[in-house]
Amino acid sequence: MAQNIDESKKKAFWKRSSNKFPGSSMQSSPAPQHESPQHAPKHKLSFKEFENHTEDAWDATDDDLLRAALAKIEMGSSPEQVHAAAQAVIENHSKTNSFATGSRQTSTLSSGHQKLAARTSAEKPVRPGAAETTPTSSHSHKRVPGGASRTVSQVGSIPVHKVVKDKQPAKSMNGFGNLNNSSEVYETNAEETTQTGSKMVLSPPSITGAGSAPKAQSIRMPMTASNLAKENTRIDKFYQMLQSDSIDLDDLRKLSWPGIPSAVRAVTWKLLSGYLPANKDRRESVLKRKRNEYFKFVEQYYECREQPMYQQTYHQIHIDIPRTNPLIPLFQQPSVQTVFERLLFVWAVRHPASGYVQGINDLVTPFFVVFLSAEIGEEVEVETYDVAKLPERTLKDMEADTYWCMGNLLDGIQDNYTFAQPGVQSKVSKLRELTKRVDADLHAHLETEQIEYLQFSFRWMNNLLMREIPLRCTIRLWDTYLAETDGFSDFHLYVCAAFLTQWRKQLLAEKDFQGVMLMIQNVPTHHWGDEEVKLLLAEAYRLKYTFADAPSHLPNKKR
Repeated sequence: MAQNIDESKKKAFWKRSSNKFPGSSMQSSPAPQHESPQHAPKHKLSFKEFENHTEDAWDATDDDLLRAALAKIEMGSSPEQVHAAAQAVIENHSKTNSFATGSRQTSTLSSGHQKLAARTSAEKPVRPGAAETTPTSSHSHKRVPGGASRTVSQVGSIPVHKVVKDKQPAKSMNGFGNLNNSSEVYETNAEETTQTGSKMVLSPPSITGAGSAPKAQSIRMPMTASNLAKENTRIDKFYQMLQSDSIDLDDLRKLSWPGIPSAVRAVTWKLLSGYLPANKDRRESVLKRKRNEYFKFVEQYYECREQPMYQQTYHQIHIDIPRTNPLIPLFQQPSVQTVFERLLFVWAVRHPASGYVQGINDLVTPFFVVFLSAEIGEEVEVETYDVAKLPERTLKDMEADTYWCMGNLLDGIQDNYTFAQPGVQSKVSKLRELTKRVDADLHAHLETEQIEYLQFSFRWMNNLLMREIPLRCTIRLWDTYLAETDGFSDFHLYVCAAFLTQWRKQLLAEKDFQGVMLMIQNVPTHHWGDEEVKLLLAEAYRLKYTFADAPSHLPNKKR
C-alpha cells in the first residue's frame, strides 16, 4: 500500500512540472484533429518513462543505450518495424566485433549502420602534434560503428613516449602554490613499438582508431615547439600572480580562461574551485585543516559502509568504479579504485539530498589526474603511472584534495542529481530551445527523425561531456569552466549547443533514426586536441554573448 502511495506521489510530482520538459515531443495543447497519420504526435513522457530513458545513459557501451532508446520510444504508427530495424543494427554491430582476428564478415549492415561504417572507415585520426606511426603488428585497431568503447585490440604493440627537451628551464608549483625549479621542459609524442617478453606492462591504449569516446587515449595534451614557447611565456605570468601575497581571483580567471599550463594547473584549480584561499600565508594551514577534516569523515562514515542503511549506496559505487575510464590503466589500479570508492562514499553520505548518482564517478578523474601530474612531473606518463610508488602521505593528500575540489564543483550543480534530476531536465530543455534558435535546420531534422534531445544530451549534462571527448580535452575544458562564473552549470549549456552544431553536416546527411542516433552517440572526437577545444569554446562564447541577454531565447528566463 505504501509503495502505491509513493508511486502516486512521484506521478503527481511529475505532473506539476512545467509544460516543457526533456522528452516532450509536443506542446501541451491538444493536437489538431486534421493532422495527418504519418505525423502522429508522440505522448509526453511520464516520470517512470523518464527514469527508463535515462537509467542506462552512462553505460560503457553506447549500443546498449541505443537498444533501450529504440525499444522504449514510440515511433509513429509502426513501432514494431522500427524496433526490428534497430535490433538488426545491434546484431550486426555485435557480429562486426566478432571479426577481431581478421575473419571475413558474413552479415550485411543495415542502411544507417552502413553509412556510419563508410564514414568512419575513411577517417584517419591523427593525434595533434604527433608524428605518423606505422603499425608493427598485423592486427591494428579498428573503430567499430556504434561502439564508443569498442576497439579491436592491437596485438604486440604498446605506445612508448619519447622526450624532447627544450632549452628553456621549466618551473612547477608545489601544493601550497610555492615555486619549484626544474631544469627541463618536456614534450611527448606517441610512438608504436613491439612489446617483448610475457610480463604484463601497464600501458595506455593507442588512440588511433579508438572509439568516439574518451576511453582509449593519452591523457596529456600534445604540444608543438611553437606552442611550447608560448606556454613558457604564460607560465611566467602565472608565477608572478601565484607568488603574490594575495591573489586577485578575477585576474586569475581572466588569465586561466584560454587554458592553464600544466605546471601550474593543480594549484590554480584549487584556487579557482575555492579550496585554497587567495591569501598566500593561509594556504598551508587551510590545506592541513581540510585534509585532516576529510579523514575524520572517512573514519566516521566509511567504516559504516556495510550497514544496511548504506549498503545500496556502497554497492552502486563499488560496481561503478571499475567502469570509470576502463581502458586507462591508471584507473584500474586497486589503490586508485579504493581512493575513488572512499571519497565518493563519504560525499554521498554527507549529501543525502542527492546521494550518489551514476555519473558522479566520472567527475573525480580530472581532479585526480591533475593533482597526480603535479606530483610526478611532466616527464612521467600519468596514464601508466603506478601510484604505489608515491609516498602514502602524498596519496592521502591527493585523495583529500580531490574530495574537496569535486565537492565544490558538485555544490554548483547538485540539482543535476537530486530527485527527478531537475537540473538535467532544465538544461536538456534549454538545449532544445537554444538549438532551435541557433540552427533551425538541424533542429527540424532531429524533430523529423523523431530524435529526443533527452536520449543524447542527458549524458552530456549528467557527465559534463566526459563520455564524448577524451580526458585530456575534458581537463582543458575545465580550465575554462573554472575560470567562468557558473561555468559547470550555465556556460556548459552553450558548450553543448556548440558541440551539437559541430556535427550538423554529418547529422543532416543521415536520413533515418538509427543513422542519426549512431552518429550523435559516437561522434569522432578521439583525435581531438587543444585546437579543437579552443574552437569549441570560442563558438560557445559567441553563443553565450549573442543570446545571454536575449530575454526569450530560453525558457524560464527572466524578462
